[in-house]
Parts: sequence; structure tokens; C-alpha cells
Amino acid sequence: MLLLAGVVGVFQTIGASGRPAARRACAVLLALSPLGAMMCGIFTFESFFLHIVGFQLGTSTPVLSFLATGFFFRGIPRWRRFGNWLLLGSPLTLLLVVLSFRTFDQATVQSGLGVAGLTERILVTEVFAWFVAMGWLAFRRS
Repeated sequence: MLLLAGVVGVFQTIGASGRPAARRACAVLLALSPLGAMMCGIFTFESFFLHIVGFQLGTSTPVLSFLATGFFFRGIPRWRRFGNWLLLGSPLTLLLVVLSFRTFDQATVQSGLGVAGLTERILVTEVFAWFVAMGWLAFRRS
């Protein structure tokens, strides 16, 4: 919930830009990741399908949302540099999503073996690090 509040806070500190529809779309796209994280926390591995849907929402949507938000931030002078970095974060996230799926095997995970948990945690840490950086910049610039 705090991550979702942070997304709202970031877009409130940006203020009105010349593209309100793009601003709203970026905020909604970025909000999907915290919603997925909440869903992943509510539905544990016992409810496998809903847990995986939450994981997908939390980690796969940033591929698109980082790209869209990066382009949006590039149009705001104070956020241009971070927008450029966010454009690099999108393919990095995609690479980690693919790696996570390549290493995931349900039978291996259930037996407590394999590296799927490690690659998933690297992916989640990378995604959340972008949100932390975005929040920190918004805090410093407010």
C-alpha cells in the first residue's frame, strides 16, 4: 500500500504538465505493480494461480510502465535524466522477467530446490529499486 501511495505522491509532486492524459496513464500503469504485489501477498503459494497472476502484474507490467513513464519524464526538465535511466530500466526488467520464467519449474520449487526463488527476488528487488529511486527524487524535488 505504501508503494501505491508513493506512486500517487510522485505524480502529485510533478504537478500539472502539458500532457494530462499521459500523466494519468503513466500513474495508472505504475500503480499496477503495487497492486500486483498486494495480490501476491494476499494469495500465497497455496493459491498458486492467483499468486502467479499477482506476481505477473507486479513484475511484468513495469516493462511497459517504465518505458511509458520514461518517455513522459523526458518531457519534464527536472525529470529528464531519470526518464532516460527509466528507459534503460525497461529492457533490464524484461531481461529479468525472462530469466525468472526460464528458471522457474514448479516441481523443483515445491521440492525446495532450484534457483527460481533467487531470480524472482532479484527481479522484485530491481523493480522496487526503481520505485524507491522515483520516490526519493520526488521527495528531494518537492
